[in-house]
Amino acid sequence: MDASEHLTIEDVLCKSSDYLARHQVTNFKTDAEWLIAHSLGWQRMQLYLKFNEVLSANSLNSIKKLIMRRGKREPLQHILGSVQFAGLTLKCDSRALVPRHETEFLVDELFKRLGPDFVGNIADLGSGSGAIILGLCSLMPKAHGIGLEKSEAALSLARENLGLCNLSQQVSFKQHDWQTNSKPQETFDIIVSNPPYLSKEDWDKTQPEVKSYDPKEALIAEKQGFGDIEKIIEYSHKRLNDQGFLALEFGMNQADTVTSLLKDLFKVEILSDQFLVRRFAIAHKI
Repeated sequence: MDASEHLTIEDVLCKSSDYLARHQVTNFKTDAEWLIAHSLGWQRMQLYLKFNEVLSANSLNSIKKLIMRRGKREPLQHILGSVQFAGLTLKCDSRALVPRHETEFLVDELFKRLGPDFVGNIADLGSGSGAIILGLCSLMPKAHGIGLEKSEAALSLARENLGLCNLSQQVSFKQHDWQTNSKPQETFDIIVSNPPYLSKEDWDKTQPEVKSYDPKEALIAEKQGFGDIEKIIEYSHKRLNDQGFLALEFGMNQADTVTSLLKDLFKVEILSDQFLVRRFAIAHKI
């Protein structure tokens, strides 16, 4: 894509999609649309309303830089600087994992069960960017939430997102490592967590977007991916109020083991995500 060429939106979209496809980007056409629209300061659908518009040299140069970054497998959300999650626009960078659509499914499921009038305390263990707890509390304005996270970098991002979402009356974030201490002493009505659950072997096989840009400590757990899950189950049984429950995300092919770990302390329900992968446990305290 040469800045001296007279290229229309359609031309640039085709060239950009082809480039990303050659670099093995999975959603090459959609990603090209997002990046072109972002560079131009447009909404994605505007591209198709101006399909034959010829772009300036400056616009072509700007688009080319973004497309090349994505071709190097930098996550789309890092390039855009934000991600849409549960109706919120959240800042997104390498300080925490990119919030995923699968996790958004869990937020939607909890909202269906609890409803907009839910009054109670929710803890998010390993809150990362804050996506889960911010998403839940934005949907349930009478709830109060706390995000517990050991990474100072992730906490700084979560607090920035807290400010962006104007939820400081409902949500707070604290540094806490459930692996090494039992505090805080609060109890909760709901505990939710999307913890590290990859083994080292699993991590070695991940896509470049994950392996090169996501914080490794937020992905890998000891005991072949189950170390953090075991700790969270123990922690949750101690910290949940009567009738409280744990909502837990885990990896593909881990459902049976997670069920086994939970069954002595909780009544367990396993849910599938939108792709029919068994990915979540809703565990009611016995």
